Amino acid sequence: MIIKVREIPLIILYFEALLRRLPRESSLRSKTKIEENLLKAWAGYHGECKVDRQLSTIDNQHMLVLNDLCIPMVESFFQIDTLILTRNFILILEIKNIAGSMECGTQFEQFSRTLNGEVTGFPNPLSQANRYKIHLTQWLQKKNLPIIPIEFLVVFTNSSSLISTSSQCKDTLGRAIRIENLVAKFLTIQHSCSNPNSILEMKEIKKIANSLMKEHAPYSKFKQQHKGIIPGVRCTRCDRFNMVRNMRSWYCPDCGEFDRNAHQQAIYDYLLLVSPIITNKQAREFLGVESSRVAYLLLNNMNLTSQGKGKGRIYSLPKNFTHQ
Repeated sequence: MIIKVREIPLIILYFEALLRRLPRESSLRSKTKIEENLLKAWAGYHGECKVDRQLSTIDNQHMLVLNDLCIPMVESFFQIDTLILTRNFILILEIKNIAGSMECGTQFEQFSRTLNGEVTGFPNPLSQANRYKIHLTQWLQKKNLPIIPIEFLVVFTNSSSLISTSSQCKDTLGRAIRIENLVAKFLTIQHSCSNPNSILEMKEIKKIANSLMKEHAPYSKFKQQHKGIIPGVRCTRCDRFNMVRNMRSWYCPDCGEFDRNAHQQAIYDYLLLVSPIITNKQAREFLGVESSRVAYLLLNNMNLTSQGKGKGRIYSLPKNFTHQ
């Protein structure tokens, strides 16, 4: 059972908003490598979706799955691509969609990728997953929740990836796997953890899942841009930022397009790129409308979280924002 479904990552929506709102001649386009980072983010997401399809073939009615879980810590957070809860064990999946030849678990726990003759170093995903295991154990203890064996795997989803590990690093052997071996590896772990003395009731597993969901708080990995962002409502036909409010709709004087909801993308772009919150006044300035009443109606009819009253009312993205 999927308790937390996988959504399109916020970082993808951020990069797409940047491409919409930055002028083509802006130096930020090249400095921040927007197109390159967007492609990497999409590749990672598609790799995670491949894992979801593999997990959907497992026949285990007592298995709960939480995707893209981000749990705050004292001054940081830990983020798990996929967390699987069962009555006997918990499994952390760190998912990588990387092409080339990977070598992990070598001396000093380094991780490297060789592609087209070029060797590149990466953070060791096995060390990352093990660190998440430690954090999750500490979190369960802090919440006085039952603790059962916690395992972790690094799953490589790219069909062209080749994986090798040092024979001296026995702990890494079997923890770095290709996606086609995921189901078999899961069943192996399930068999090895079938200790009747460490079986939790289903209500206890659901309690852990619900506690994790309450703690989940998406972490923004990007810095919001305050300069160079094009304001205004973008025409959904000709892509110009010239739409004006006309007869309860938005009208483009350049191509004649009408669109009642064209303002929504502009508000989402503002919250992704300029500030995590927006007021009525800021919305009017960014959209180019004069009426505070109109701005109020536009904001309140959107999928936004709001707090406060009157002029102090502020709006922000909902917790699980998925708008494209």
